[in-house]
Amino acid sequence: MDYKDLADQELPFDGEFFLAKNKKYEELVFFVHFYEGSKKKLLRHIKLVNELGFDAFAFQLNGAMQDLLSFHPPVSAKGYFGTKHIYADQIEALLNRIPGKKIVFAFSNPSASAIEAMARRSCSDTVALICDSGPTARFVPSAYQLATHEYKIKPLALRAVLAPLVSFAWSPFLHKDLHKDLKTFPQGFRILSIRGWKDLLIPPKHIDEVFEPHIQLDWTKLSLPEAGHLTGLRDFKADYAPSVERFLKSVATPLL
Repeated sequence: MDYKDLADQELPFDGEFFLAKNKKYEELVFFVHFYEGSKKKLLRHIKLVNELGFDAFAFQLNGAMQDLLSFHPPVSAKGYFGTKHIYADQIEALLNRIPGKKIVFAFSNPSASAIEAMARRSCSDTVALICDSGPTARFVPSAYQLATHEYKIKPLALRAVLAPLVSFAWSPFLHKDLHKDLKTFPQGFRILSIRGWKDLLIPPKHIDEVFEPHIQLDWTKLSLPEAGHLTGLRDFKADYAPSVERFLKSVATPLL
């Protein structure tokens, strides 16, 4: 698929194509950034896949927690309350908009939104999924750790109150609808799950609990013993990049 013509079009959610100088594969790598992140914070990953010969696409998720301060109810087009489902709407809309086969590369808990969007579309043109540092099968503990380690909220009582509130704002289903969505993924669907053993927000065990029940998936782990949350490529490129390269090449279609 040639994305040069689409690259000049204005796309929703500040969508942007990043084209490989030497394109070698048919599939596009479709990036979904982490919570309160941005496509700019994925440039290291975009550069990696471009150098491997993959075109890439990234965009800006809208509807993070700060939007709640505007008193705009976070209700998705499907009628579901929560930021997770708002994100899934946006991901689904862009997957529908962009033609051709795609490999989704998602980060932290928004990877749950990517899974929801893919399930809505029956994985129709998404051939594989990479999840870096998520998603979690225990959302409330992750929200508590977010308040502790990222937001640096010191009073324990305040963290204890905020964790369930943040979790409910993410989705009243918390993580539980992940299993319903993953059940719809086709037999042998390829997933690479990347995790750092020193991740304080989403421990590897909580990621395993997402994927392990789904025996129809063909999923593999990239475990980084010294990595934290989302620090794999930045701090351990020598381990991270070759594993991602092997996975991408194993699921992609070389250009003739």
